[in-house]
Amino acid sequence: MSPVLLHDSPPRALPADHAVFILDRHGYVAAVQAGETLFSTHDPKELIGKYYASLYSDSHDGALLDSALNAISSDHPARLETWLTHHHGQRIHVEVSVHALKSGDGSVHGFAMVMRDLQVHKRMQDHLRECERRFRLFVNDVPDYAICMLDVRGNVRDWNLGAQRMTGYTTQAVAGRSFSTFFHEPQRINELSRQLLRTAGQSGRAHAECEFRRADGESFPAEVIVEAVHESDGSLLGFALIVHDQAQQRLAERRLREAREQIVHAQKIEAIGHLTGGIAHDFNNALQGIISSLELASLSLDRRHVGQAKRHVVVSLDAALRAGRLTQRLLSLARRRNASSQCTCVAKVLSSMRELLDRTLGDDITLEVSFPEDLPPLACDSGQLESALVNLAVNARDAMAGHGHLSMACRTCTPEDSGVQVALDRTHSVYVEITVSDDGTGMSEEIRRRALEPFFTTKPEGHGTGLGLSMVYGFVTQYGGAMDIRSMSGAGTSVLLYLPCDEATLETLPPKATKPAPDLRGFRVLVVEDNETIRQSVATRLRQLGCDVHEAASGDQALSMLATGSSWNLLLSDVDLPTMDGYALCRQARKQFPALRVILMTGYADTDWLEGSTLDGATEALIKPFDMGDLLAKAQLLLQSEDS
Repeated sequence: MSPVLLHDSPPRALPADHAVFILDRHGYVAAVQAGETLFSTHDPKELIGKYYASLYSDSHDGALLDSALNAISSDHPARLETWLTHHHGQRIHVEVSVHALKSGDGSVHGFAMVMRDLQVHKRMQDHLRECERRFRLFVNDVPDYAICMLDVRGNVRDWNLGAQRMTGYTTQAVAGRSFSTFFHEPQRINELSRQLLRTAGQSGRAHAECEFRRADGESFPAEVIVEAVHESDGSLLGFALIVHDQAQQRLAERRLREAREQIVHAQKIEAIGHLTGGIAHDFNNALQGIISSLELASLSLDRRHVGQAKRHVVVSLDAALRAGRLTQRLLSLARRRNASSQCTCVAKVLSSMRELLDRTLGDDITLEVSFPEDLPPLACDSGQLESALVNLAVNARDAMAGHGHLSMACRTCTPEDSGVQVALDRTHSVYVEITVSDDGTGMSEEIRRRALEPFFTTKPEGHGTGLGLSMVYGFVTQYGGAMDIRSMSGAGTSVLLYLPCDEATLETLPPKATKPAPDLRGFRVLVVEDNETIRQSVATRLRQLGCDVHEAASGDQALSMLATGSSWNLLLSDVDLPTMDGYALCRQARKQFPALRVILMTGYADTDWLEGSTLDGATEALIKPFDMGDLLAKAQLLLQSEDS
């Protein structure tokens, strides 16, 4: 029979480190198939006909064949480790195994011999051991995480040094134990460990934040991750458990939170410094006008120039009212001032401001004001509108460095108007859009985004408080409006104010009393105010009008005085009183005198309270500072309603 080269047929590919030989019953090679490396230096034809033992040594010993013949079954081949010598002298450590090939009657008709390069196998084993060593070093060098291998039932198979440092358990102490051992008692009762294994088995991963227990019984906050580990065939091999101690993270978060609070506190202190500096400047100007005018009035009276004295007193009063409007704008910024709605004509406000704006802007800035004559009225305070427009004009003047063109324009619009780029409240059908535009330096996108922040300013230190635009924004939002800033660096700035002009709202506004000296003769009034100057001035004016006026400096004193009289017409009380505030005094007084009319005076009106049900037809609020005309108008309104 001709020899057969097994590699000439299309058999399954052999590993590179293997070779298979078919021997006749005397041990000579009849066929061969070799891997890519083991016999790479031989032509397989050279091996045909050679005695098998000559392939790996100089011996012609047939002991290996005898062992194969004497094997109990072909499943237990004869094996030998020896050295394979190539014809060029290279020696390779190999394992040789021989299987006897038997016929159906049990007679041996040949042998199958398999050679395997042990050096390749050893290199693979060494590589695997090295990989495992490096993996263990890597895992053990992760101090902040406990890494644990679990079997399919959740029992611990392996445990890294991080887990030992974190929990205090050694690998020997935990091997074979369920990982539920490490959960805090309430979580063990709730079977959190079983839930994690079930979720990880179904979806591949489970996550929880819980309390983990140390060997000493103490617990610590932990983040637990359970990952399912599968064999190459998809079967579940076990789970990887990763635990992160969150105690340090929570400590760091708490310290970060404290640091942020300290920064915010420091920023508040800095903001107060900016605020007090700016307010002190404005108040000093107002006080200077008051003091100077009163001094001139006093000198005029000494010289019996009554007409001049009266003019100086009027100027002083005007300066005092301007100072009052300053505090009102600050309260508006703080959202603590009640929105005093009036029927305001925008055209009239703009017309009256022309002279003021011309003086404010200077000769080198051209002012252009345009508006249609049929603009609908606004439901807002005219003084606040005027103040907002002056703020915008001053900002524009500074942006133009005193040279340029400033325009103010008005038009009506609706929330659906395509030219409106901000969201408007659709409960108002019509708005007035007031646009203030300059051709100054403009704003970068970053500055534009921050422009409405209180105390943010691009002006040098000491040249601005950063409150101008914030106050304007507070004003328009207070009345249900909106504000838009359009600007680009080098292209000027346009500020657009949107104020609602809902006719239904305007029609419901209470009529403004304008009587300069109402008839209040015979009414019994109790004035409660802890500031003696305010109390005496109010009481004096009411007495001049014929009222029976009594005074109290506190809520308790007021209740005692109320109890001494059988009837009272009007209680005029400050809100901020010692021992009892004005709200409580009003409630107590109404228990004895249900029909009592009340005027509450306050320097900072609580908007939520003023808009509540307390301000009914028998109660009014008066915002300080006020002139006597406003006080007397409210008093007349309440007392006349009492008569009706």
